[in-house]
Amino acid sequence: MRFEREGKRPEGSTVKLAFSLTFVKDQALRSIRFATCQQHYPENFWNPAFQRHPNGATGIEGVVAVAQRPADHAHFFETFAGAPSTASDDGFAITTPRGRIDMLTPAAFTRRFGVKAPDIYAGPRLAALRFSVADMGVLEAIAGVSAGNPTVVGSGDAMGAVLIFEPQAR
Repeated sequence: MRFEREGKRPEGSTVKLAFSLTFVKDQALRSIRFATCQQHYPENFWNPAFQRHPNGATGIEGVVAVAQRPADHAHFFETFAGAPSTASDDGFAITTPRGRIDMLTPAAFTRRFGVKAPDIYAGPRLAALRFSVADMGVLEAIAGVSAGNPTVVGSGDAMGAVLIFEPQAR
C-alpha cells in the first residue's frame, strides 16, 4: 500500500512525504502483527528537528516479544528481518541496522526487566518497546519515574505496553 502527502519544513517550505507499507503474518504468531515501511523521500522525513521528544528519547533500540518456546519462531523472524539470530538459554536476538529484536521466554522477560510478561495463553506476544535516552534525568523529570539503568515503565502505567528506556550508547 502506497500513500503520500505534502508536509511542511520548520521554515515553512513544502516537501513530499511518501511511504509504501507491506503487511506480513505468521499463523504461529497470531497475536503479533508485522509491517514494513519504505520511505520514498527519506531526506524530507529524517530531520533531527522533527525527531526531538521532550522526554529525551533519541531512538528506538528494539522490540521484545515473548513466547513459551522462542526457538520455534526464530526462522520466521530471521526471514522477516533479513538477518540471522543468536540463540541463548533465554531465547534469541536478531540485530538489524535499525535495532534489535529479542524473543524471550516469559521467565526471562520478567527476570531481565523486572515486570510481569504478558499473557501468552493465545500465543506469542509483543511484550515491550526499547528506547534510547540521551539524559535519563530528563526522562525522570518529564515522566515522573525513577530513572535507573534502564528505566522500565510497566504495562499498567503505559496503556498495556511495557516501555524500556535505556541510556544512549556514547
